[in-house]
Amino acid sequence: MLGELGYRRLAIRECMLDSPFPETEARVPLAFEVLGEAEIDEYIAFRKGADPDVARRRIAAGNSCFVARHEGRIISARWAATGTAQCDYLFREVPLGSHEVYLYDAFTSPEWRGKGIFPALTSEMHRHYRASGRKRSICFTGPENIPAMVADTGYRGIGLIGYVGIGPLRRHFFRIRSGERAPGEQASSLSVWNASIQSLGSRDHYLDDFLAELKRNAYLALIERWGGLPPGGRVLKTDLFEEAMGPDAFLVQLSGSRRLATGMDVSWEAVDRARQRDLERRAHYVVADARHVPLASESLSLVVSPSTLDHFVDASSLRASLRELRRVLSPDGRLIITLDNRQNIFDPFLRIAIRLGMVPFFLGRSYTVNELRRELEAAGLSVIETTAIVHHPRMTAVAGVAIARRLRSQAFTRFFQKSLLSMQRLERTRVQYYSGCFVAALATPSNRHGAAGGA
Repeated sequence: MLGELGYRRLAIRECMLDSPFPETEARVPLAFEVLGEAEIDEYIAFRKGADPDVARRRIAAGNSCFVARHEGRIISARWAATGTAQCDYLFREVPLGSHEVYLYDAFTSPEWRGKGIFPALTSEMHRHYRASGRKRSICFTGPENIPAMVADTGYRGIGLIGYVGIGPLRRHFFRIRSGERAPGEQASSLSVWNASIQSLGSRDHYLDDFLAELKRNAYLALIERWGGLPPGGRVLKTDLFEEAMGPDAFLVQLSGSRRLATGMDVSWEAVDRARQRDLERRAHYVVADARHVPLASESLSLVVSPSTLDHFVDASSLRASLRELRRVLSPDGRLIITLDNRQNIFDPFLRIAIRLGMVPFFLGRSYTVNELRRELEAAGLSVIETTAIVHHPRMTAVAGVAIARRLRSQAFTRFFQKSLLSMQRLERTRVQYYSGCFVAALATPSNRHGAAGGA
């Protein structure tokens, strides 16, 4: 129903052909072959309702139809394309890399389903394209179509593709999970965040000045409240999105005469832009993944991780990052970490906006305060205190500021800004974990504090 009304989306799934993938055998004898143009009539007889002209155009365009035969009869078929993935359902084409193949339009005769035929045919196609030098197989499926694609054929979800529109007016979106790469991109996992930074490059910054200052002040106040900046040593900030794009940047405020501030980011684009904006070179900048921090063990006095690790799609990556941050902390060091707050009552609306392509970043695994506490303790850290910061309905606040700017009414702007500032008092109430945009924790190495402190 949503598809007919103007909202369509498909899951993007991949199977890496240069790694082990399921080698499935069907429970009936099969012979595999690539369909020739002379056999199109036989394919149409098998695939009742298919258009023979479409099949001919596909073959003429270089696409291949792999079929599985039992006793000479076609009982399953699936098409493959290189160069371009044509998705008629979404009315778009997606360019592919030279290392990729796109599998689509699969069909197995109803009476032969449940006998492992489709997975066996897919395995044969994977073997064929691996032998030809392809490294990745891509397909688009309904997000609900998980068991057949994942359990039997080795595919895993890496993002969403879709559109929102009315009639011919469509806004297409293409959302790839952090650490993954889109169809057509080479092996670098940095491309996702580089693309996000580049897409914002034409703007002065990604966040309104007032909201940016509110967020920046919330972080600086949190750092001050939880022990302040160390007099010396090294301080690490685990991402540079703000420094690259926004007035909410605060890395340079972490530096000092006897204190070295370092900012790192998985995106070279973010690092380069952040470095260019630091005209006085008050901090150091490095391209690095939080799962592999390029610093010596026990070398940091303070780590500030501002909503960095919630961009991983899986919990194992977050856990690996926490172990790395624990490793680089000195015995008396502190970790101040925030993650997107899963308990926030507006969290579902934010995720819908991300799916619709309305937000310039991917939001992955996020946590409640209790889940964050457990993850920190499992990584060898003791939780001293927790809270939630930046209290306002995120999408509503952004929209409200935009409306105030368009109205150019100073009275309305002052009223709206004053309301947002008043909301920050919610941090001192029992509802803080339901109203805060970010859940925050102060933690130290477990060998310094045996038991976790209270929230």
